[in-house]
Amino acid sequence: MSEGGEKGSSGKEHFREGKKHLEKGTQKMMQAGIKKGREGTRKLDYYRQNRSELIKSFSKRMGNPKQPAVSGLIVVLPVAVVLLVVDWLFSKISQIPGNQYFNFTDIYYINQTFKLAILLTLAAVIVTGVGRIARTERGFQLEKIIDEFFDMIPFIGSIYNMTKVTTETVMGGAEDFSRPVKIQHGGFRLTGFKTGNKTKDGRDIVFMPTAPNITSGLVLELDEEKVEDADETAEEALTRILSAGFGGKTNPEPEEDEKT
Repeated sequence: MSEGGEKGSSGKEHFREGKKHLEKGTQKMMQAGIKKGREGTRKLDYYRQNRSELIKSFSKRMGNPKQPAVSGLIVVLPVAVVLLVVDWLFSKISQIPGNQYFNFTDIYYINQTFKLAILLTLAAVIVTGVGRIARTERGFQLEKIIDEFFDMIPFIGSIYNMTKVTTETVMGGAEDFSRPVKIQHGGFRLTGFKTGNKTKDGRDIVFMPTAPNITSGLVLELDEEKVEDADETAEEALTRILSAGFGGKTNPEPEEDEKT
């Protein structure tokens, strides 16, 4: 065989050997990758199987966050609502002409607080003064004139009368409104309030408010025997209605009978 043929055959052998080494190396790398992937899968499966136990263990260490969150919400939410209302009042005060003359400092909230205090004091003085005048004979006659004036205005007169009657009833009108009553109906027991008024045929007129908005409700005409006095105060009844049944005093659970 010639020298060129020998060189060609030896080159082919080197190529075959290099190819074998490359295949072996590639195979080892694939096996190592598969092994590593299997270990990762086993770890993931282990985590998934024990995830619920891990969460339970973590929750036990941290404690139940539900009750503290609810308690915190009960404290924070009313404060937030009050702050929003006060901020809204501050913005309305800023729109009053001439309010800038009552700015005594460079701090916005101090100035607005001072203005709000002045307005509340002024409102209290006006309301008290009008109330004292209304209790006199001339004041009563003036109130009747105002009532007649609003009665002549369509729609506006209805709003005026409804607002006045509601205010008189809730803010210190009839004593019977402060007495909650219970009404039995179709297996249900409903909470209502006596208005102190009666129909022509002698039935009690009872107002049954909705929850949690007590400004709406039903006006019921009931026989006296169907109205039962409640064993609670008006404050307790209103608290339960305003909170949609979640607030107010709850009766303790009955004690278990002692085993003989």
